Order: sequence, then C-alpha cells, then structure tokens
Amino acid sequence: MKKFLMMAALLVATLTVSAQDYNWAIGVRAGGFSGLTVKKNNGGTALEFGASWNWNNNLCVDGVYLWQTPVIADGFSLYYGAGPYLGLWDTVDGSAFALGAEGVVGLEYKIPSVPIAFSLDYRPGINVLPNVAGNLVNFGLGVKFCF
Repeated sequence: MKKFLMMAALLVATLTVSAQDYNWAIGVRAGGFSGLTVKKNNGGTALEFGASWNWNNNLCVDGVYLWQTPVIADGFSLYYGAGPYLGLWDTVDGSAFALGAEGVVGLEYKIPSVPIAFSLDYRPGINVLPNVAGNLVNFGLGVKFCF
C-alpha cells in the first residue's frame, strides 16, 4: 500500500509541474516546406519567422502572428495564426517571385525540465501575386531550442 501511495503522489506531482515559459526559440521544421525558424513569445501570443524550401527548389521567407493556449496537460499548447510570405518559385519559364499569405494551426510540447520544444503543425498557403495558386499540403514537425 505504501508503494502504491508513493507512486500515486509521484504521479500527481509530475502531472502538476508547470512547463517553464520561454522567451525565444530557434529550431528546424521538416515537412512540405523545411527550414529554420525563430520564435518570440509574448505571453499568450508569439511571432514566428522562418526561412524554408521544398523539394521543388522553391524558397520561402515568412512571418506569422500566433495565438497560444494551454491544452491537454502541462507543457502542451495549441497555437494558430496567420501571416505573409515572400517566395522565389522555380517555374518552367525560370524563377518568379511570389507573395502570399499562410495560416497555421499546431500543437507544441515544451519539455518542462529541458529547453526543448516539439511541434506538429499544418500551414496552408495561397499565393496572391503574380497569380493565385494554393499550397494546401504543408504539414510539418519541428524541434526548437528554447531560451
């Protein structure tokens, strides 16, 4: 019985530990577009900037404004937001600049005792210049170093 009570107390203590917030994070994202990310937290919101590329040799620089809310358990947060991107697309006629907007929805887990966060997200985008075109298949996994 003592072992059971000790294990139950340890489990409750583990589940009630709060995740440490972080101000900045630098990391990588692998998916439809893979690349580097920098994130600045501002309480319940954040700004995230990225430089990425895909298997078609398309390059993209983006910035998204994020809203974040804790979910599931300590360390987990749901985030969603939107922002612009500037791309350099490899086309049949050569390279072309693209301007567009993207949305994002994802789940992040910040390990409480380690400065590492993992994320899984979906980032659909749509070009508005030079022509309207969509990139609706952009799922990704990310890992960030937090400080």
